[in-house]
Order: sequence, then structure tokens, then C-alpha cells
Amino acid sequence: MNKIIILVGLGLFTQFQSQELQKTMIPKISNKFEKFDIDKFSKSTKKETDVVREFLPNGNYIEMSMANSGKYYTESYKDSYFMISKSYYTSGNIKDKGIMFNVPWGAPFQKGIWYGFDENGKLIKEIDYDKPYKYTFEDILKFCEKEVIPITKGPVLQSTGFHTIISRRIENEKPIWEIEWLKKSNRVENIILDGISGKVISRRESEFINN
Repeated sequence: MNKIIILVGLGLFTQFQSQELQKTMIPKISNKFEKFDIDKFSKSTKKETDVVREFLPNGNYIEMSMANSGKYYTESYKDSYFMISKSYYTSGNIKDKGIMFNVPWGAPFQKGIWYGFDENGKLIKEIDYDKPYKYTFEDILKFCEKEVIPITKGPVLQSTGFHTIISRRIENEKPIWEIEWLKKSNRVENIILDGISGKVISRRESEFINN
């Protein structure tokens, strides 16, 4: 009887965790037209740089930048595995926006639907980056938990050391996931998984040199 109660309790706890994950970890983004917040940028930037880096009162971390190629905005959410990424035309009109994994170096994967706009602000494309992957990010989280692979919730800053990188891509017309993590203080492991079945395709270790 006690075993049944424990099993039921574990099941309810797992279900609760899954529900909380869905509620809190994925930022919301719309397909609406918007413009780069030049007033915010001008008030926050310093004369010697074209980049704004700051924490918001809610704990999120933003970066804003301007270049000859356009304007850029990212917001890494507190206690989330994801961040919002937006790029703008030089006019300040939105070019594309979407959600990506919160480790912004390496090759962070794009999640869900990304929206693209023409220079006049008209929505011209929607790409669902989740569509090819039957083995989902939530499945990757379960795999990492089983393998005792740490995944950092945001905000994630490059100055805070090595963080597990999760990426995905189409290779030989097949979707795959890749996990790169610090297995030991001097060893990095790369794990490739099938994006449909979740089967481990390969594991490879290499020396980690901390620069």
C-alpha cells in the first residue's frame, strides 16, 4: 500500500514538474510588427560602445546593439531555458524574431515559430523549427536528467564559465540533436541523438582547454 502511495505521489510530482515547465520556461513572442526601441538604447548606451547590456528589474538580461548591418535585441529570461532574439533593419523596422536556446554562443537552436518581415513591416514568412523533431526539447531534458548532464536556466552570461550547449540541425536530410557538456574539468563530451527516435548516434570526448 505504501509503495502504491509513493508511486502515485511520484507520478503527480512528475506531472506537476511538466506542467510548471510548460508554464514558465518558454517566453511568448508574437507575429506583430515592432520597431527597435531607440529611446531605450540611447538612454542606456555608453559613449564608448554601441552595445547595451543590463539586467531588468524582473531579473531578465538584455543586450541591444547597432551595426551597419542593422539593429539587434536579445532578452534572456530568468529561470528559463530560452531567450528572445530579434533583428531589425537599419530603419529600425523588425526583420525577424523568435525564441532560441539561452546559451548564446556555439550554435544555439531556434525553437518554435520564427517570424520574418519585409522592410515595410509586412509579415512574409513563418518557419516552425520544431516541426522536424518528434524527439522534443522536453525529451532532451529527460535524457540529460538521466545522464546527469546539467542544463543552466537563464540568464546565462559567457563570463560565468562553461554551460551545456544544446543544438540541433538537419544532417543528411535527417534531424539530429547535439549536446556538448563538460563531463570532467578537462573533458568535453559531444552526444549526437536522432531527432525522431532519440537514439544515441554517437558519443565523442575531447580535451577542454579553458581560455
